[in-house]
Amino acid sequence: MPRGRLTLAVLACMFLASVLHAADCVQDNRTDKKAGIVVADFSITGTQTLGSDELNRIVGELTGSCFDDDSDEMGERVRAFFQDRGYFTAEVKTVHLKPLDPLGIPKPVKMEAEVTEGARYKVGEITFVNNHAFGGDKLRQEFPLKAGDWFERDKVARGLEGLRKLYGTDGFLDWMAIPETRAGSNAAMSLQVSLEEGAQYHMGKLGIIADKELGNRLQVEWKLAEGAVYDNTYIDQFIETNRDLLPGEFGPKDIVVIQNCPRALVDVRLVVDPNKESGSEKPKNIPCEEKDRAK
Repeated sequence: MPRGRLTLAVLACMFLASVLHAADCVQDNRTDKKAGIVVADFSITGTQTLGSDELNRIVGELTGSCFDDDSDEMGERVRAFFQDRGYFTAEVKTVHLKPLDPLGIPKPVKMEAEVTEGARYKVGEITFVNNHAFGGDKLRQEFPLKAGDWFERDKVARGLEGLRKLYGTDGFLDWMAIPETRAGSNAAMSLQVSLEEGAQYHMGKLGIIADKELGNRLQVEWKLAEGAVYDNTYIDQFIETNRDLLPGEFGPKDIVVIQNCPRALVDVRLVVDPNKESGSEKPKNIPCEEKDRAK
């Protein structure tokens, strides 16, 4: 084959490979879809107790996926995989990303990580501090961790998300949870969650920006009465239940939620027809530090 044709063939193969890499992200975690890396190969060194099967599973969960070109971020992701298996104090010492095709989009890399996994912990006590709205037993049910199970970071995160939903459906919109882990001498990891519940919000005024007939129908269908405990999942339920009444493009972006912290009220505006909105300034949230001016 002539030299020129060989060069063109090589370039064509490189281009095809980069296209395939871009299309073959098992999971795409990039913030910029026109850049980043795809993990084509991945190896882990430095571990002392993990068997090859477990290491292969960790390697398999990252290989083929796309990420931002950031070794620190990749180190955190690797650490999370170990924490999801009970190695809660795992330390990722180094992460090296070696490009295999600098022109690829995303760029295929060989990733090498040196990890010290540390001790493997099981679930100890899970306790709660400063909770008043719900008892400890109710809060504990949100965590899919049983005594004796491996202490998995992912399940802790799912438990905290469960708490967020539980408090949100009961009007506690300003709540905060501060988790703290404590390793015991018996290789058990305890979790204490300190809570700041804040005020319980209630439903305020409902405003509907639409023609009169549709506005009246939507007003009837809105079941969260003024003065009722506010449920921050109700808006999605309302949209789903009344999809036939609402314009096809209507979604959460068309609903304005105005949170008045001093009065612990939530006003809601459904902007069904933006053309009917007045030119006046739109209402804004009122934080608690403005309570004196809000009276």
